[in-house]
Amino acid sequence: MDKRPAPTLLPGVGPDAALLFVHAHPDDETLTTGATMAAYAAAGARVVLLSCTRGELGEVIPPELAHLAVGGAGAPQAPGAPDDGAALAWERERELAAALAALGVREHLWLGQGTTAPASGPVRYRDSGMQWGPDGRAMEANTVLEGSLSRAPLDELATLAAGAIRALRPDAVLTYAADGGYGHPDHVRTHELTMLALELAGDAAGGEPGWTVPHVFSIVSDRPERPLEPGVARLAVAGDVVAKTAAMRAHRTQIVVDGNRYALSDGVWKDITGVEEFVEVESGGHAGAIRDSVGG
Repeated sequence: MDKRPAPTLLPGVGPDAALLFVHAHPDDETLTTGATMAAYAAAGARVVLLSCTRGELGEVIPPELAHLAVGGAGAPQAPGAPDDGAALAWERERELAAALAALGVREHLWLGQGTTAPASGPVRYRDSGMQWGPDGRAMEANTVLEGSLSRAPLDELATLAAGAIRALRPDAVLTYAADGGYGHPDHVRTHELTMLALELAGDAAGGEPGWTVPHVFSIVSDRPERPLEPGVARLAVAGDVVAKTAAMRAHRTQIVVDGNRYALSDGVWKDITGVEEFVEVESGGHAGAIRDSVGG
């Protein structure tokens, strides 16, 4: 008999809702929203993940898989093959599929592919990479390759995401806060494209009627250097920690799991929790400000 406690869901977003989670790389969905996704999926909600990149430039933890990392020992795998992260991207696609199965999530989209593809054909956005800044937060890498998410035109990205929103007509959209949680350029870009997409989706396009999303939530970072502004209400979801733990194990290139704790490439151990926090935000009125701030 399953003795897991009943989940606590987001206010106004019940088990009959459709939810769209927008994330930058494989494993982000599990680390920051996995318990919530699993709880809603188990309750009967429609849960959809939109991933923006395949995480080609992620660090690889297991020594036996080090050859998959860009610049890793033994990479590229074949003579003359470019060391562009394709091997790691393929592995992370497999990991993501296994993680979503563990979470009970059956619908997944890649930005620029399938239902989010432009009329000119599918497009694939690369992991932009990052480096750690002196303040302990992520910042732009010294070299950012062409085709990276953070360098793609914002209107282009937002138009693709808006198409997905119109097609799915979700009751709630969940993604990162404006700083991406810890500064990663792809997380910041994902926030920007999602906020603009929410506004664009309100207008009809391509034969699809417009759709205004009733609820928009940003993810509360667990990093102490990013406190919330005073008075901001946190909304806690008590989700499925068992499913989240299984999904974390699936992301083996990125996460090490030991019992009820985990570590990333920094080797810092943290407790796995099924409680994930969000802030409800207004989706309208930010398009001009976002365009001005990024120049796109």
